[in-house]
Amino acid sequence: MLLLYIRLMRLASSNHAHWLLFVAFYAVFANIPFWAASHWLGLLPIGWFCLEYAVVGVLALFVPRILSAVLLLVIIMADLTSAVSKTYYISPTECLAQVGSIWELPGSRLLGVAIAAVLILLVISIAALLPVAAIRGTYRVFAAACLATFVILVLSADGLATIRETGSIPNPFQMARPADANRYSNFSNLWMSRYPMIRLVRDERLFGEIRRSAGDSHEDDSFVSSATALAVRKAGFFADKSILKGPNLVLILVESWGLAQDMGVRDALVQPYSRPELLARYEVLQGTVPFNGSTVAGEARELCGNNLGFDILAISDRESHNCLPDRLVALGYRSIALHGMDGGMFNRSTWYKSIGFQGEWFRDEFRQQGLPDCMGAFVGTCDSAIAEWIGNRLEKQDADPDFVYWMTLNSHLPVLIPSALPAAADCSRTSLLSEQPPLCSWYQLVSNVHDSVFRLAMAKLARPTVFVIVGDHAPPFANPALRSQFSGTVVPYVLLLPRTGNGIASQSGN
Repeated sequence: MLLLYIRLMRLASSNHAHWLLFVAFYAVFANIPFWAASHWLGLLPIGWFCLEYAVVGVLALFVPRILSAVLLLVIIMADLTSAVSKTYYISPTECLAQVGSIWELPGSRLLGVAIAAVLILLVISIAALLPVAAIRGTYRVFAAACLATFVILVLSADGLATIRETGSIPNPFQMARPADANRYSNFSNLWMSRYPMIRLVRDERLFGEIRRSAGDSHEDDSFVSSATALAVRKAGFFADKSILKGPNLVLILVESWGLAQDMGVRDALVQPYSRPELLARYEVLQGTVPFNGSTVAGEARELCGNNLGFDILAISDRESHNCLPDRLVALGYRSIALHGMDGGMFNRSTWYKSIGFQGEWFRDEFRQQGLPDCMGAFVGTCDSAIAEWIGNRLEKQDADPDFVYWMTLNSHLPVLIPSALPAAADCSRTSLLSEQPPLCSWYQLVSNVHDSVFRLAMAKLARPTVFVIVGDHAPPFANPALRSQFSGTVVPYVLLLPRTGNGIASQSGN
């Protein structure tokens, strides 16, 4: 891009060439870092052209070049933050607070980050060196008018497309209702325009509204629907009975397991739980629960029954007493949390303790036990290996029951294509899977978890065990067409309750 700029400057021997180059830079070339980052880092391509770059271009005609370069840098960073926020169901402030997690990315993605950073520096350098002073008089008016016209044309194209599809005029400042918080990312058409600063403000308000709506619904603790709460009620964990007869509880939060719109995909994933040998031992319940936010928000939902989201990283003592680990430990359970990534990711090694987990196992601990790593968006302990480790633990007879929480990892997007699984599920069972390699890889990785859980549930466990298998959020595909294949509001769950004669009676619950 820098060579292109130098060549164009050599050809620019007139005011006419200068102002055309200026317009082309702010309307088109300044978008190159975003386009590259979107492609290499698996971000939603939420629009072709950033209109706020064009606005900076108009300002650059009248302010010092260094100021316009700084403004452009701010908008580019806002642009990338907005894309990450929308892709991964995370609020802008949460996104910025977790920027240090970027070092947990594998080498290939870190290389993409480095290249994007170089491109950003090139764009900012060009903005600081553009010969704005050479654009004089009428040509300066032409440049401003062209950038303004560009903004109007791009907005008009999006407006017409939206009117044709919905019959209403789009309002970029309008917030969705809290219940629709995740629907904004299911694009049926790729927009022409991006306006990151507006979107950042709007999305921050939207996530705040979600938090407030949850708080209004419940006076103290913002309780929300969760699969774990249902399992606890059904199995009667807090009923008046001896802890010595209590069942184990295994909660498995499955990374990026969303509710597929295609019934073939949906049913194929949970097929292991309909096998006769499992049905002979467990009552199987299936359904959906609402999700709002990213993986950490899903953890807060299932472990503490609230909508704290990333605020759980700083959970108070009062709030933590309502979390399931704390409550089960008070009953005499041994609690342990498992995750194949490093404990510093999202500060899990700290807040897991805060909510009552007595033990924590992360990648380092699993590696010391000889468990293998698997490649993916994040390199970490293989999901199937952790499932086997859980089985070995629960096969040992002990006086106290266990509460095991496992946050899976390998199906985190973007996924490897093809998946690196040695015995991957067959994608030919539906045309959708066979025609979409990214969707096929995602399906194989999530299916691998369910197959592993099936084997775990059928193992010779020392005491009856209740299993909760639930998704954290919809898979954040960068392809809008694939993203729209999943519900933007709910995720699926499966409950396995030991049948009468296997330890606890199946209860009707409430």
